[in-house]
Amino acid sequence: MPKVKFINTGALAEIPLGGALKDPVKDNGWPIAFGCEDGVCGTCVIRVPTGFGDLSPMEETEDQTLEMMCLKDGEHRLCCQCKVNGDVEIEGM
Repeated sequence: MPKVKFINTGALAEIPLGGALKDPVKDNGWPIAFGCEDGVCGTCVIRVPTGFGDLSPMEETEDQTLEMMCLKDGEHRLCCQCKVNGDVEIEGM
C-alpha cells in the first residue's frame, strides 16, 4: 500500500492503491481544511514536493481552480481531488 507522509508533522499513513488522499488526512486529523470537496473552492490546497506524479491526473475543474489561485506550478494540488497511486509527501498550506 502506498504511504502518505504529512510533512508538517512527520506523520505517516498507508492508503489503498487508488484511494482518496482526503481519507487519511481526515482519519488522522491532519490540519488541512476542506470546503466544497468538488475542486472549486481551493480550501484544501497542498504542496506535493515528493510523489506528484503518483497522484491521479488533474481534471479540468482542479486545473482551473489552481490556475486562478496562481498555483498551477506542478507542485500544488487540491487534496480533495487526488487519488494516490504511489508514495507521496504532502504539506498543508
